[in-house]
Amino acid sequence: MFLIIILFDISALSKITAQNIPRSNKTIASKKQKDPKEKLALNFYLEKDYEKASELFQQLYNDKQSNYYYIYYFNSLVAIKNYKQAEKLAKQQKKLNPNNYKYLIDEAYVTELSGNKKKADRILNKIINNLPSKRNQIIQITSSLQSKGYAKIAIKVFKKAKLMSDNYSYNFEIANAYLYSGDYDRMFDTYIILLDQNPDDIQRVKNKLQYIMRMDVNSNLSEILKSKLLYASQQNPDKIQLAEMLLWYSLQTKDFSMAFRQARAIDRRFGNRDKDMLELADIAFSNYDFIVSEKAYGYIKDKKTATPYYADSYVGYFLSVIKLVEENPTITRKNYEDIEKVGIKALEILGINNTTSIIVINLADITAFKLSKNNEASEMIEETLANPTINKFNKAYLKLKLADIMVANDNIWDATLLYSQVESDMKNEPVGHEAKLKNAKVFYYAGEFDWANTRLDILKSATSKLISNDAIELSVFINNMREEDTIGFVLRKFAGADLYTYQGKYDSAMMLLDKIEEEPAGIYSMEYMLYNKAQLYYKMSDFKNADSVYNRLITHYPGSIKADNALFKRAEIQRTRFNNNDEAKNLYMILMTDYPESIYSGKARKQYRMLVEE
Repeated sequence: MFLIIILFDISALSKITAQNIPRSNKTIASKKQKDPKEKLALNFYLEKDYEKASELFQQLYNDKQSNYYYIYYFNSLVAIKNYKQAEKLAKQQKKLNPNNYKYLIDEAYVTELSGNKKKADRILNKIINNLPSKRNQIIQITSSLQSKGYAKIAIKVFKKAKLMSDNYSYNFEIANAYLYSGDYDRMFDTYIILLDQNPDDIQRVKNKLQYIMRMDVNSNLSEILKSKLLYASQQNPDKIQLAEMLLWYSLQTKDFSMAFRQARAIDRRFGNRDKDMLELADIAFSNYDFIVSEKAYGYIKDKKTATPYYADSYVGYFLSVIKLVEENPTITRKNYEDIEKVGIKALEILGINNTTSIIVINLADITAFKLSKNNEASEMIEETLANPTINKFNKAYLKLKLADIMVANDNIWDATLLYSQVESDMKNEPVGHEAKLKNAKVFYYAGEFDWANTRLDILKSATSKLISNDAIELSVFINNMREEDTIGFVLRKFAGADLYTYQGKYDSAMMLLDKIEEEPAGIYSMEYMLYNKAQLYYKMSDFKNADSVYNRLITHYPGSIKADNALFKRAEIQRTRFNNNDEAKNLYMILMTDYPESIYSGKARKQYRMLVEE
């Protein structure tokens, strides 16, 4: 059937046959071995010299008929195909342990291996016709059957045991047996029956199905499960456990659109499921599916005061709206004005408090950096900081945003005092590290490169990978430029251009970059000048010039540290701005093949596949 069958059989049966097959050297070593003969026998066994192992284990077994020696002796005999002696051994051990069905199954197993299937079937049927009533004995029998490849016989045993039992269904065990036999349709059917009869077992079923789906490399079983759950849920609309399983499945497969539809249906049918919807919204947001997160947060938000999650959902809704607009390649000022209205309305309804401080931070960012209303943004933050309900973490982020606006207003030394305050107050927190990075950039803008590097060196080991990478990148740039530009004139122009760009003074930034192009300090400054100039053209919505300058960088400096960045940026321009998918695919392919270690290679692969599938 599928490759998946082999994977399941190996992983599952290795657990079941722990009593039959030695698992590792470590397991064997854990047993105290005083007899040199036993040690030698084990070495032969591990080296797969089963002929010599069988001779020694026969002697050990004859001295002491323990199950331990029996396992090794029996396995060795099977390995060398001495089925007659293995059958004799199984019968002998059965006489010593008449209540242990394992040895009877071993007898059937070697009898079939020797070619006498009819006799093997008679032995197995004898077991089925004389089953014990105790559950632990049933489990022992079925485990032994499955370990010898008799999964279908194990199912028969479970089904008969189910009929014999008044208070135990064996459905979970039957489903597992179907898994080992490769009958996945019946396996899923049995799990669904189990859910119908025992709704409280839903978490146990989820755990098992999660394991199965992890092993399902080709998604074959996932599709079967999806169709089974959809059908069962449609046929039994009043069974909440089936609806919950379908929601769980859609989250496991990251089908967030399906998850939203299911969560909404559950809430409408059964009520009081806002927490599930909020969890879905959070998961979708963290997986960058902002379309679904906006719908899910919005669904809760629209309940207004009828839900305890009104404020939280409004915050998530606002953040999702921002992300959706930012992902739009044709974004305009009007889009940001619309977002601003959404944020202002949210604050009017909810008021300013600890929860809504996140709205304030993001609204202030848009007001200042997208709509150039710095004073309004600053006043908004200062008003929020004066609110006594704001905790220290949110106050720290509010101060960061206020300092950012100060930098944009050219009040860089006031900004550095505020960044330093956050650094001091939140030393070991991510927000403290972010403040230190922003402070380092302020010193870089001001031309204080030694001070900047001192802070950047500390941040290179920051717990946040993003902050650490940014610190390393800026530090490398400063150090490389200082080697090339010993006087520091060109580096100061770069710092000034970066500050102007941050402040939205694009013409002034371009003027400084033009001066660097006229008198570069060397190759390194030319590479960075081209990259920064292309970035600036993009911010100015001059996509034709941005594409052209990125292309110059790629063509003239293919070994540049920024070449892979330029390739990805240019591919995105071709795809989103020029609708030239063929050229975009070509650029993505070059990035994947020529720069496989690039942080953009994964994104390039994703976009390439999407374009090929269109």
